[in-house]
Amino acid sequence: METSLTRSQSDLRLASNAYCDEVVAEGWVEETGGIAGLADTLIHGRPDTSGGVGFYAARIGAKTKAPALVLARISADSTAASKGLIKVTAEAEAVLRSRDKNASNRGDVMSFERALVRAQMAHRGFQEAIDLVSVRSDMDVQPIARQVEDFAVMIDDARRTADRLAEKYVGEDATGS
Repeated sequence: METSLTRSQSDLRLASNAYCDEVVAEGWVEETGGIAGLADTLIHGRPDTSGGVGFYAARIGAKTKAPALVLARISADSTAASKGLIKVTAEAEAVLRSRDKNASNRGDVMSFERALVRAQMAHRGFQEAIDLVSVRSDMDVQPIARQVEDFAVMIDDARRTADRLAEKYVGEDATGS
């Protein structure tokens, strides 16, 4: 039983790390300078180095490329980001379902929360790109906007899972002392 528990924890950490790597590799968010850089970005935002356009929006040409192409790219990217988050959240749920009192540890909680931060950053980029396209096009962006909003809801649901995972870790840490 302990082997399967360790495997589950490793699976959550591996899935979380893989998701973080995917978010950067796919260009949905800019690579940050580690945890300190990530925290600084979240607290202070990014310095304006691209004329007011964020990393993702600039990368996909949200202000310049054909709106239909930009919207198709946002749709594909938000779908992929959602699918990845579903996998990571499923691993976290598996840890939560475990009856072993050592099922959750600090590394699992931190890895999952890091994946959620990256998902939130990707969501912001998708939303900004939609906003930029909607200003310059007569196209109906609502279907894609709803898709991106669904991703935001998924992030919120995953955040509740992260809270339960942290409670499990803290609760078991307190009873183990």
